[in-house]
Amino acid sequence: MSAEVFVVTGAASGIGRATAERLLRDGRSVVGVDLEAGALEELARGGPGSVAVVTGDVVERDTHDRAADAAEGLGRLRGWVNGAGIWAKTRAHDFAEEDLDRVLAVNLKGSILGCSVACARFLSSGEGGTIVNVSSIEAIVAFPDAVAYEASKGGIDALTRQVAVDYGPAGIRCNGVRPGAIMTPLADVYLEAYGEDKEAVLQSWRDLSPLGLVGEAEDVAAVIAFLLSEDARFVSGELVNVDAGATARCFRYAPASDVGGGR
Repeated sequence: MSAEVFVVTGAASGIGRATAERLLRDGRSVVGVDLEAGALEELARGGPGSVAVVTGDVVERDTHDRAADAAEGLGRLRGWVNGAGIWAKTRAHDFAEEDLDRVLAVNLKGSILGCSVACARFLSSGEGGTIVNVSSIEAIVAFPDAVAYEASKGGIDALTRQVAVDYGPAGIRCNGVRPGAIMTPLADVYLEAYGEDKEAVLQSWRDLSPLGLVGEAEDVAAVIAFLLSEDARFVSGELVNVDAGATARCFRYAPASDVGGGR
């Protein structure tokens, strides 16, 4: 039986990298896609599963086609993770249009193209498959200076539902994850935008969740791996918040005296 292969975009760092590494540890074969060729080569030495790397920009359909070809060269394409994403400081009244265009292109267009190529290949194989899109809690709640990012993630939520409904009859599942405060290189870009206030921003992230935690990329990768698996065969069209409970409440309040803690 040929190997089951999963394409992961944004695989050079952050949630994409953690997802690729998790799948490799689970013995899956992976095609990692990113602009960072050097980091992808490191990924190729990361686990027992087979690895192929594709260097390219997710805003170009050819990048996704090459990833699908590479997957089919390793075995059966069974899953696709649209993990590539960027953030830029954008406020509605004074954003730079090049920042708007690039964030929407990478985050939203890149995910649409990934879904498009994945669905086409799944339909061609006649075996179905599964897609996981990386959204954000910022698709449903507002954070400062992120008009482009939040618009892109809201679009990914809509895309996820649409693909799940249109292609479910073909045995294609599509879900998404909405990470909360997660320490990744993308989070570092966000923190750098606030200069000397980085620690204050980090503390505000901890304060977001009842657990008082900032997550790691591996926390999100574990949920993605579940959604890709047969254990999630009855789950489609869902957006799973991976945020330590941040979006479960509307304001921060002190716990009851017999619970303790300071969150």
